[in-house]
Amino acid sequence: MHFRESFIFLTRFAGHPSQIGSVTPSSRFLVKCMLDKVDWDNTKCIAELGAGTGVFTREIVKRAKPGTKILVFELDRNLRKMIADENKNYSGLKIFPDAQELNNIIHDENINELDFIISSLPFTVLQPKVSIKIFNAIQKSLKPSGHFIAYQYSSVIKRYLKKRFKSVNTNFVLLNVPPAFVYDCSEDARNY
Repeated sequence: MHFRESFIFLTRFAGHPSQIGSVTPSSRFLVKCMLDKVDWDNTKCIAELGAGTGVFTREIVKRAKPGTKILVFELDRNLRKMIADENKNYSGLKIFPDAQELNNIIHDENINELDFIISSLPFTVLQPKVSIKIFNAIQKSLKPSGHFIAYQYSSVIKRYLKKRFKSVNTNFVLLNVPPAFVYDCSEDARNY
């Protein structure tokens, strides 16, 4: 599976470098660092932005309590199909193409707020207007005590996140190609 995912990432990066920030899937160390921040016992609704080959999706499905709603966003139609096929036994998972539509989707799905949003989106290569629209949707859809957890390959975005969120905690995952910064962002500073 890892070789297949690496090949898919590499070919996707070659064809659409502005839609993907890496040539390899996320390491298990990066996945663990991000998903260990989720309060799985109290999570009813979670969204994943930029699912790629489904590395995070698989672990989200494994860790989620029965009945948890999982909304997955991925632009690439073939990757959406691959994720859907691989996770067809989890009834609470729904897959959508565009993270910019996050607010419309949660409204259509009769979800009031999201507990957590996990992101693999490469904000440093997205068009600024796209990033702004996605960040507006993230902040509008998170519940007050919710968390936005994202990784990036540089610390450039940290200053922007601090303008957007009251609390931004940072971890660095060296065991990933390339190494990654993990940002855990919240409106509720009391969570720290």
